[in-house]
Amino acid sequence: MRQARKVLTVPSNGQISIGKQWAGREVMVEMVNDNCMVITAGTFIPHDLATFYTKDAHAQLANFNRWSQKTPASQTNLNQLRKRLARKT
Repeated sequence: MRQARKVLTVPSNGQISIGKQWAGREVMVEMVNDNCMVITAGTFIPHDLATFYTKDAHAQLANFNRWSQKTPASQTNLNQLRKRLARKT
């Protein structure tokens, strides 16, 4: 891995260019302290979707997949379903 250092002067608008090789990529900017920031490229999971990437969610999906493979699909009688749902409300 090649390490490169680049000295930039931050203009008054606060924006810097880090190079075209970073264009279109997701990056995380960590403010380590007042004088240091770390920029890391990667794929990041939004907070509202993080629950789907847990071990528990993975296990539930695996359980469902096993159930769906051994349970044949069957036709639903919509009239019976409506009656059953009406009783629950």
